[in-house]
Amino acid sequence: MKRVAFTTLGCRVNQYDTDAMKGLFIKNGYTVTDFDKEADIYVINTCSVTHMGEKKSRQLIRQAKRHNPQSHIVVTGCYAQLDPDTIAAIDGVSLVVGMNDRHRVVELVEQLSSTERQIRMVRDIMKEHQFEEMPLMGDESGKARAFMKIQEGCNNYCAFCIIPYTRGQLKSRQLRDIVKEAKRLTDHGYHEIVLTGIHLGNYGVDLAEPLQLADVARALLDNPDIYRIRFGSIESVEVSDELIDLIAKEPRMCKHLHLPMQAGSDAVLKAMNRHYDLATYKALIKNLRGRIPGLTITTDIIAGFPGETDANFDETVATVKELGFAHIHAFPYSIRKGTPAADMDNQVPEAIKKARVGVLNQLGREGWQKKAQSMLGTKVTILVEQDVDGWYQGFTDDYIHGKIKADGVHTYPIGSLVKGYVKSIDREDLVISIDSGIQ
Repeated sequence: MKRVAFTTLGCRVNQYDTDAMKGLFIKNGYTVTDFDKEADIYVINTCSVTHMGEKKSRQLIRQAKRHNPQSHIVVTGCYAQLDPDTIAAIDGVSLVVGMNDRHRVVELVEQLSSTERQIRMVRDIMKEHQFEEMPLMGDESGKARAFMKIQEGCNNYCAFCIIPYTRGQLKSRQLRDIVKEAKRLTDHGYHEIVLTGIHLGNYGVDLAEPLQLADVARALLDNPDIYRIRFGSIESVEVSDELIDLIAKEPRMCKHLHLPMQAGSDAVLKAMNRHYDLATYKALIKNLRGRIPGLTITTDIIAGFPGETDANFDETVATVKELGFAHIHAFPYSIRKGTPAADMDNQVPEAIKKARVGVLNQLGREGWQKKAQSMLGTKVTILVEQDVDGWYQGFTDDYIHGKIKADGVHTYPIGSLVKGYVKSIDREDLVISIDSGIQ
């Protein structure tokens, strides 16, 4: 039986794609092993969001070659789509697969045994208009939360972002396929579904009969085995009143939204080609908190976008302090050849970008502490995802990590919803005392 190993760089959407490909190999009789072990096939799902992602992708290709010089190395993902020639030129690469033929990965790998030639399967992504149906098999045991991709591509073309050029235009998944996959996942013990996509908030606008993200959530709520529905990153301008009402009123909708702000300065937002201004973003946050008590809001911020002055960054810092995010994913601007920002004047020095990321990360830690402190003594429910070193661990519905000490009496299998109250804070965890359990 042939052994296949996987590794993934980048976002949750990439991880979904890897898990789906893994299921295809398992279905066809392959054994999955760890990437750092000897395998017959290595599948590397690459990232192009930053130049470091591309560098790491190349390193992993060479690492796989060292693990087993006779292996077939398969490279897919954003970097493979964006620059297949560079990938193909790396010693040991047998197969390069673009973003619309990953459902054929097993077939293509098996073609390698009958040819000594490298296979490239990369098409013009801008000519692809259908969502690539590549469902999760849901056959990984011991997991309670599944990420499910329902949308691909992006139409926003932010000045800093390479993703529209690697994943193409917006493509939405058919609702019937989403519901079908959710049923398969719950049948395998997954009880929280996290809806993901590249341009998630614009789901459905391209379908013959247009739908919205709220329509997907309502359809999934018909499945009683889904305990929670959570959303991945959503553009703030695409959070509809209908979606807000659903989160506010439906207990199974997680009280957490990740809303990328990217900058807290109107001058920088305009240069980024973001589709909102700061006043609009702030008004949304105020509206959300007024209508959804206890809502956790997290965000992304890019530090050091071309032309960002000290005064612009000070505006961002002031905005962060005003809005009080529970987590900030802060990262330095990375030049992406082929995007408008790459050719902009006044590129910010790396040292300044690094320092600004440090400031934002500290603000993020302070925001988490404030959120965690506000939860002391309150009742919460976690979905058990792990049993590690005598602790049951998982997330609250508002996406704060918690843990419950095993007492030798109560047993909570992975996938259990467990209620309790927040007793204390241990670094980045809420320590929860058991109140009651729901099996």
